[in-house]
Amino acid sequence: MRAVLCSLLLLVVAPAVVRAQATETTEPGPLAFTHVTVIDATGSPAQPNMTVVVSAKHVIAIGKSGEVKIPPSAQVTDAKGKFMIPGLWDMHSHVFMRKNKMLPLLTLNLFLAHGVTGVRDMGDQGLPDDFGIFPYVQDFEWREAIRAGATLGPRLLLPGVIVDGVGAPRAGWASVATAEAARKEVIFLKSLGADFIKVHDHLSRDEFLAIAEETKKQGMSFAGHVPMAVSGAQSSDAGQKSDEHLFGVLFGCSTKESELMQKAVASGDAMRTYLENVQTVIDTYSEEKAAELFSKFVKNRTFQAPTIVRISQLIEPVPMSDPRVAKYMSPALRAEYSTRFKPVTPEILAAQKLLYQYEARLVGAMNRAGVTILAGTDNVLYGYGLHDELKELVKAGLTPMQALQSATRNAADYLGTLDSMGTIEKGKLADLVLLDANPLDSIDNTRKIFGVVVDGHFLNRQALDRMLAQVEAAANPK
Repeated sequence: MRAVLCSLLLLVVAPAVVRAQATETTEPGPLAFTHVTVIDATGSPAQPNMTVVVSAKHVIAIGKSGEVKIPPSAQVTDAKGKFMIPGLWDMHSHVFMRKNKMLPLLTLNLFLAHGVTGVRDMGDQGLPDDFGIFPYVQDFEWREAIRAGATLGPRLLLPGVIVDGVGAPRAGWASVATAEAARKEVIFLKSLGADFIKVHDHLSRDEFLAIAEETKKQGMSFAGHVPMAVSGAQSSDAGQKSDEHLFGVLFGCSTKESELMQKAVASGDAMRTYLENVQTVIDTYSEEKAAELFSKFVKNRTFQAPTIVRISQLIEPVPMSDPRVAKYMSPALRAEYSTRFKPVTPEILAAQKLLYQYEARLVGAMNRAGVTILAGTDNVLYGYGLHDELKELVKAGLTPMQALQSATRNAADYLGTLDSMGTIEKGKLADLVLLDANPLDSIDNTRKIFGVVVDGHFLNRQALDRMLAQVEAAANPK
């Protein structure tokens, strides 16, 4: 199947993207960055006055400036006063949602322009359209185009479509009604090229466990929402690799966990149940239950992608006049974004604020307990949103280094690729970000991007600005 997809991408994807980025898809030559301060994301202190040499898409040398041999053909950048970090990963995004009507190339450019060199996409819609019965196959074609070097873009990890039970809130998701159907869906998605299975709220316990068993049998992982019928502890023991939005944690630390789970199942709406019962959840928080649950996450290596920004931007939305919205969103995406922030009652706003504060409290407690945190956004501010989430993680109690690691080292740990990415070390892939200021002084400094190296290609500030100009022009047709 992979061979078929590669053939399709050469016919369908490559011509358009090569025309759009012809100068950036050539084989990159050697690069050297001198006098740069390296923040390698291993947890080590910043290393000033370093030279980093890149060749054949890998870091081939790191050392004190003046002591490292630079290839004669290298493109040399004097990076004095700059700070180098690994390329960032958004570990919860939705890149290809067709209802947003945003050309994937533009979305991918937005990520690169903001230093995001890897994305774990969390699922597309499967409604038949011009791309066929299973339109999310096109997502795999973009992934293969990037891997093949036909276009530049962040590395992509894709589930294809979201798998949910009866009562799935959106048409086009893969809705399963039995454990056997759940198993078949896993096998089918693997045959199409899915990297993992994304699970959601309405799966029954039997359907969820069938997915857990079948993904293990197929050599895959599964991640996503902890279904309403399953506890956070049960999902962790079943092998769910990551819990999104703290859905397994919010009730899991309450002495009324079972009662709250029953309410969620009865309502059919997890988020509404959280908001309606947030004060009860807070009042019944148990240090003992929390410690037991967090210990289980550590033992089972269950990662947490809290996406705190998801709630914070409900409370304080980015205005429609903000350049991130007005300049870089397609008209359809802008229209959808505006519907997210309709006025709510004072009671709902108060509940949202309480939930936001409680989520931050849980993230801080999990971090102190050694649970591995992943940076993810779940919003449509492609690229921008990740920097917002890093700021939220620091507000929740992570150090700037820990927040940085949530989008670099921890992402590679989740992917099982720490031997090749996630930190700046000799022999690792050359996905790098050059900053104008030190992110360990303030995590906001991850926004101050001087340049990005993706798969060995150097995009300086001028190249990144050209990318943004292309997105703006496409999003605002004359």
